[in-house]
Amino acid sequence: MSEVTQEEALRLADALVGQALKETEARCRVLAQFIHDCDRAGPGTSGGSAAARELSALHRYRSGLILRRSLIQQALDCPVGDSPAKVPLSPPPLDQSVRRPQQQVQLRARRRS
Repeated sequence: MSEVTQEEALRLADALVGQALKETEARCRVLAQFIHDCDRAGPGTSGGSAAARELSALHRYRSGLILRRSLIQQALDCPVGDSPAKVPLSPPPLDQSVRRPQQQVQLRARRRS
């Protein structure tokens, strides 16, 4: 069995994420159309709120896929063996304003008698 190179693995991961992204976007389109149809049908239609929750979850999943794909693309753009710049990081700029520590405040509601 042949060994998979890092670049091949990244390209395969990119293809898999791309496919998952296409499938997720297709499902989002179907759900959006279903929700639209439910809204047009009126308030008595069931399933619209469940579809809206699923659509929201799919949007979060899609955002994660886009982030993963971006990271994979960044890894593909960086040639193997390249190291980060050897220049030391500069210290953060000094803030001239006086900083006060934040305090956590806890509020309690009064019970009504």
